[in-house]
Amino acid sequence: MPTKLTTKFMHISPVAGVGSPIPEGWSRVRDLEMIVLVGLTGSGKSTAATALEERSITYYLLPNRREMTDLAIIPHYADGPVRDRVARFAITRQFNQDFAGGMAAVLNHLAVEPSLASIPLMFDGLRGEAEVRHAAALLPRARFVAVTAPDFVRLTRLLNRGDKFDHVVSMTSKGTPKGGASRNLGEGQALLSQDEIDQLNDWISLGQLDYENVVAKLKIVAAERRNYDPDKTIAALRAAAPGRSVVIDTTSTAPSAVGNLIANLLRSRPVALGA
Repeated sequence: MPTKLTTKFMHISPVAGVGSPIPEGWSRVRDLEMIVLVGLTGSGKSTAATALEERSITYYLLPNRREMTDLAIIPHYADGPVRDRVARFAITRQFNQDFAGGMAAVLNHLAVEPSLASIPLMFDGLRGEAEVRHAAALLPRARFVAVTAPDFVRLTRLLNRGDKFDHVVSMTSKGTPKGGASRNLGEGQALLSQDEIDQLNDWISLGQLDYENVVAKLKIVAAERRNYDPDKTIAALRAAAPGRSVVIDTTSTAPSAVGNLIANLLRSRPVALGA
């Protein structure tokens, strides 16, 4: 178990870093206005950020969760990079147990250079009820945008995005069925309806999806839900920051509308939002 969260100050990007003491003139992000995106993989966070870029909105995107995990969390528990996403979930779960607030505790120690003190900041992203509850307390000037999507939608987005980061060690056995409609999709199958399972099997049979890839991505979706229950996360956010948070279902809200909402939040100086 790590004995302390922070170490000697280290740069995570040229203009941001974590640790102590911070360089002269730098500011902790906890003292600045920022937008925090909350949501699981495939919930719509990247789409929201892209929509902002298309509007030429001035803001600074802080090092994201993946970068922060690689540099500030994993070194406490592993001697080198951890590529398997399910293994990474196990590490971040342990980190949450060792340090109250998990990634929110890391954000509390993040600092940026003077030029960013007057520019709206954005962080992508927080997950889980403990993280959002602590972030609401540790980041009093932050506003939270939680994006949600059903597990099947998140799975299909994961299957289509082709990100090499979405890697898990294959757990499929030899003799995997190559056809038919009765494949076992692994531990995540319980999250899906029978119609959704049938749809996936149809796509596999038609050669539109690879069976092992479906099993691997569904394993990621299941591990995320197990570690960061989205329903409990939303409930915790609404309770902890009722005047500073919005929740958006990205399956019923167009990406442009999501972008408009966040753009409006970045333009507004007051920290009051409607829940």
